[in-house]
Amino acid sequence: MIRLSERTNGSLKGSPKFTFFSIDDATYVAWGAHQIAPRGRIKTILERVARSNPTAILLDVDLSYTDSGDASGEASLRDFLGQYPAAAPPLLLVRSLYHDAAPPALPRIRATSYDDQTAAKPNIIWGSPLFERDADGQVRRWRLFVQVCAAEHPAVLPALHLVGAIIARAQIEGEDREQAAASIPRQLASFGADSCARPTERSGEIAPKRGELPAISVDHLDVSSRVLYRADWNASRIALGGDIVSTDGQTPLVAVRPAGLVSSGDSTSPVPGLDGRIAVIGGSFADSGDWYSTPLGRMPGAMLLINAIEALTINGTPREPNVVEAIAISFVIIVMTSVLAAFFRPIVAAPLAAGGIFLIMLISLPLFRSGVVVNLAVPAVGAAFYDLGATLVEKYHQLRSLGWKFVLKPPASIDMEPTTLEASGEGAGEPT
Repeated sequence: MIRLSERTNGSLKGSPKFTFFSIDDATYVAWGAHQIAPRGRIKTILERVARSNPTAILLDVDLSYTDSGDASGEASLRDFLGQYPAAAPPLLLVRSLYHDAAPPALPRIRATSYDDQTAAKPNIIWGSPLFERDADGQVRRWRLFVQVCAAEHPAVLPALHLVGAIIARAQIEGEDREQAAASIPRQLASFGADSCARPTERSGEIAPKRGELPAISVDHLDVSSRVLYRADWNASRIALGGDIVSTDGQTPLVAVRPAGLVSSGDSTSPVPGLDGRIAVIGGSFADSGDWYSTPLGRMPGAMLLINAIEALTINGTPREPNVVEAIAISFVIIVMTSVLAAFFRPIVAAPLAAGGIFLIMLISLPLFRSGVVVNLAVPAVGAAFYDLGATLVEKYHQLRSLGWKFVLKPPASIDMEPTTLEASGEGAGEPT
C-alpha cells in the first residue's frame, strides 16, 4: 500500500514543502572526503539558508564530533550559533546518545562543543534522529521522543521529525512557528521517565487536532508508529515525491540541490526559492553510513526525516478506521467473494476476487492511513485461493483416475422418473 500510494500520489494538497541540500558524492570528494563534515562549509550553508526565509532548517549532521584539523571552521560555526538571531527560522540540530550502563538504563546525551552557544536560544532545538528498525532491517516505525538521562535526571528528547511536524503544522494553520517550537518541551514533559534506571511507558496527546490536521499522540499501538512514506530516493532526480498544488501553482514536494554549490557561494547571499520551505541539510554520499532500508527502497537519513515530517504533519499519528468503517469494508469484501464463489468456478472466482480487492485498495488510496484494508483483505483472498487449491487437488485426483480420458467432456447424465413398469420390473429397458 505504501508503494502504491507513493507511485499514484500525483498532486498533493496541504503538504509542507522541502528542499534537501544533499552532501552527495561530488560534494563529499570536493570537501576532502572527510567523515566529519567541514564545519566552515556547514556554517556557510546555514548562514545562506537562514537568510532565505525557510519555514525551518534541519541540520542532519552529528555535531558531537570535532575536527582537530579544522579549528577555524569549528570556531566559525560556534560564532554563528552564538549569534543566531532570535528572528531567524527555527534551527533543528542532531543530538546523539550513548549508553554508559546496560539497558534498560536510559541513554545519556552526548555533549558538543556548541552547547554553551545554543543553550539560551529558544529557536535552536536539539532533537533525536532515531527510528525503529525491524528484524528484516527495514525502517517502518518512528519514535516521537527518547527518554534520556541528563545531569543524573530523567529528561525527554524530542524526535527531529516531531519538532519539524509541529512547526510545519503551525505554519499551515497561520500560527507562530517559534512559539510552537518553544512549546515542545512543555508538551513532552509528562512523558519523562521516573528515574534514569529504566524507561516508562506513558500515553497522551502531544499536539492537538488543528483544523483538518489530525492529532499527534502517544498510545503505544503499532499502527500509530507507522511511517507512511511519500517520497523515495533517486540520486539522479532533482524533484522527489508528488507535486504540491497551491494557489501559486505546482511545486515538488522535495527539491534536491547539491550542498557543494550552496557552500561555495557568498555566505551573505540568500538561496533563492526557499521561502516557505523546510530546508534539510544532510549526507547522501555512499560512504556516509547514514543509509536505511525502507518500504520504498534505500534512502539517506535526511530523506527518512523528510518523509516522517510530512507524514506526521498531514496524517498525525495513524489510526485504525472506526468500527463502522471496518465493518463496511469487511461486508463489501465478504459479499463480493461470496457472490463470485456462487456464480463462478473457484479457478475464475479467485482472480476476480483478487482484482476486486485491488480495486477497493485503489479507491481507498486517498483515505489510506494505516494499511488496514490489506489486513481485512488477506483473509478474503486466502479463502478464495483455498477454494482454488481445493479444486486443483480434485482435478489432480480425477486426472490420476481417468488418465488421458480426463481431457474428454464427461457424458451428460439424464435424471428421469421411473415409470410404473420400470418400478415393478415389467418392460424394463423399453421406451415409455
